[in-house]
Amino acid sequence: MNDKYAKIKELSAPAYDFVLKMMNEDVAEGRHDLSDGSFVNVMTYETKHRKDCCFEAHKKYIDIQIILDGSEIISTQDVNVMHKYDCIQPFGDGDTELYAINNECVDNVLNAGDFIILCPEDAHMPCVCVGGKKTVRKAVVKVEVKQ
Repeated sequence: MNDKYAKIKELSAPAYDFVLKMMNEDVAEGRHDLSDGSFVNVMTYETKHRKDCCFEAHKKYIDIQIILDGSEIISTQDVNVMHKYDCIQPFGDGDTELYAINNECVDNVLNAGDFIILCPEDAHMPCVCVGGKKTVRKAVVKVEVKQ
């Protein structure tokens, strides 16, 4: 059997189990803490036009973004390329750094059931609308980067 979520299991077995649960039953919105220190944020929101979004990067967590309902574009670019552009919010002591929009990126269209794994070297701009603004339900799994 082809297990489309097997890569998630390599990063976090509890996250993998949670993802399988989400695909088979309704899971409440909000944060869900997992036994290995990972956590999942389940949310519903309206996608935005590209001009209203920005790139982000994380240094402490790997993001696994899973579309549960709807579709959106998640643009990606190497974080080193992003350093050429305006940094809106530096990491400081936090996990998230924000960058200005640019056209040096790859657009990934994700539909219900699709996911993308974003490592610390992957700057990403989520929530971009496909066509017009639409409602999306998504889960973002945060797996701590092992040093």
